[in-house]
Amino acid sequence: MKRRTLITGLAAAGGAVATLRPSVRALAQSGAAGPVLRYGQGTAILTLDPVHGSFTGYPAGYEAALCLYDRLLDFDAQMRIVPELAASFTMAPDRRSASLRLRRGVLFHDGTPLDAAAVKVNLLRLMDPKRNPTNRPLWDPLAGIETSGADHVTIRLKAPFAELPNSLAHASSAIVSPAALAKYGDTGIAQHPVGAGPFRLASFSPGQQLVAEAFAQYWGGRPRTARIAFHYIPEAATRLNALETQAVDVIDSVPEALVGSLKGAPGVAVLTSLSLRPMGFAINLTRAKLRDPRVRQALNLAVPVTTIAQRVFFGYARAPDSPLAYATEGYHAVSPLAFDPAKAKALLAAAGYGSSKPLHLAMAASKGLFPADEAVAEVVANSLQQAGMQVAMTQIEAGSYWDVLRQDAAHMTWDIAMFGFNPSNASGLYQLASLFQANASDAGRPDVWNIGRYRNPTVDHLLAQAGAAPAAARRNALLAQAQAIIWHDNPYIWLQINENIVATGRKISGVEVLPVVFTSLRHATIA
Repeated sequence: MKRRTLITGLAAAGGAVATLRPSVRALAQSGAAGPVLRYGQGTAILTLDPVHGSFTGYPAGYEAALCLYDRLLDFDAQMRIVPELAASFTMAPDRRSASLRLRRGVLFHDGTPLDAAAVKVNLLRLMDPKRNPTNRPLWDPLAGIETSGADHVTIRLKAPFAELPNSLAHASSAIVSPAALAKYGDTGIAQHPVGAGPFRLASFSPGQQLVAEAFAQYWGGRPRTARIAFHYIPEAATRLNALETQAVDVIDSVPEALVGSLKGAPGVAVLTSLSLRPMGFAINLTRAKLRDPRVRQALNLAVPVTTIAQRVFFGYARAPDSPLAYATEGYHAVSPLAFDPAKAKALLAAAGYGSSKPLHLAMAASKGLFPADEAVAEVVANSLQQAGMQVAMTQIEAGSYWDVLRQDAAHMTWDIAMFGFNPSNASGLYQLASLFQANASDAGRPDVWNIGRYRNPTVDHLLAQAGAAPAAARRNALLAQAQAIIWHDNPYIWLQINENIVATGRKISGVEVLPVVFTSLRHATIA
């Protein structure tokens, strides 16, 4: 693609072409020894500790962590669980414990051994809710860690927990050097990450750039790529311009409107993967007007989800038919979404709302946090208004949005709020429990991400049973029942499941666009 063509396309897509960051150009011209893979990310890397908020920003921090750290287990490109630091892994038949045998001879980047004692230190950090307040459904089931010799670890569980392998493969289960923890402190490690992954930290300017270099003593063999440079380039137009001018080799979050043009550009490859993150608007069930199931059904009938997928995302999205995305472990189809504004108006009328008494809704929507979030919010607001509702929309910058969502009930300013949960351990149980398991108190802050305060005892019971079920078939049958109940309860305005879109140049191979929102460069090489 010629530069003029690309810039014209960017302008049509609503992007402004900005000047390329000097740090990117400097690296492109630096002549660093060996091949350097340069990645332009739409979010910034801020911290690199698996606990204390986990890797921020999201998803950029996780993508760097996938190169710097190893885990006991891992996901391959199809999100299948495979061994990593654990040479063997065995769950007890009752699913109340697991036994791991570690690979021998593994070294951290600081030269210290990765042994059973190091694994215990890390798992205890993850288990501590004061240190690690996030991802609690992954770690709350763990009861204790025992070691035997240098390479054997036993994990004890509070109750049967069949999805322990998913927790151990989750990116936040990264194993950190205990010596580095002692050196930098329990919070300082976030700026001085020391893991046992294929790349080690070379330099880090939080919020700007991180450079990782190949670790020669990596147990899996030294990577073929000498360095990976992660650059924060927030503007999509600038990322695309950087790719076209070969200032970077890989970019994320490609605008859907330009995928067709990029696919025809010489030397450019477009990689896509349908994500595991269903997007929607959480419905605030602390509001009496929204506890009426007719109202919640009307909200869903009023929104043209297929139009959003086809026109806002140019076909690089799909309308859901379940609370879980299609490739999520435990997914079960429930029913397609319908667009029926007339029925929506009839349901609202039956609930007591009409032209003389419209339903008023306060909408919270993010700016620049989720795919095309501003455009999607406009479509949803207009559709609800065409069905006779009155919508007051507040758009909130990405950096402040999480705090708006996680307020206690008394400080919730929204009736509906845009949100999408990424089950980055590939588990439907994890997603359903995080979003729809009842909070301990609906008045306080949400325990995990049940921001709408959904509460259904039958769903809670099904999720508890699924978590304890040793057989996958039984677990999936229970999850199917839970999905059907949640879907018909309509605690969300269900919207779309996006494709993750990444573009590469310079004959790059081995880039993995995972169904979660992460792009992994662990195995990427430059031809």
